[in-house]
Amino acid sequence: KKQILRMTTLCHATLPQKFLKIMDKYEDDPIAMRDAGIAYAVSQIVDLIANDVNGIHLYTMNNPYIAEKICEAVKSLF
Repeated sequence: KKQILRMTTLCHATLPQKFLKIMDKYEDDPIAMRDAGIAYAVSQIVDLIANDVNGIHLYTMNNPYIAEKICEAVKSLF
């Protein structure tokens, strides 16, 4: 949570309320936070593809496990 908030503060970005609630709910459980983040990313990708986006770029903070899980979840959409 701290890393995400730091990044958004540095670039003056805002986060959706739904995502902020997820971070608040799971901030003390790293595995649940990771899994909720993966689920959120998959949901976003499904929405983007449904709306004919040309491509997806993932930032997984150099975590191959997260990249793999997201790719596995959406591979049938491509």
